[in-house]
Amino acid sequence: MKRQNSFRDYTAESALFVRRALVAFLGILLLTGVLIANLYNLQILRFTDYQTRSNENRIKLVPIAPSRGIIYDRNGIPLALNRTIYQIEM
Repeated sequence: MKRQNSFRDYTAESALFVRRALVAFLGILLLTGVLIANLYNLQILRFTDYQTRSNENRIKLVPIAPSRGIIYDRNGIPLALNRTIYQIEM
């Protein structure tokens, strides 16, 4: 069983704890409000800007050269053939 210490002021310690808990709660509430405001700014106010950036990043037109014909000499022997080459870019 714990004995009460005659040198401690339990009322003051309790009030101090309540104040610290309230300040911590208000700080968390303030930071949550900042995050929600930033989320609103990004999702609602700047939606068109980020949608355009996303589409420019996603949609890209890449020209593909058509396959060329085989070149033959006068005896019908192919001089230049078509060869498919695959290339990937990130």
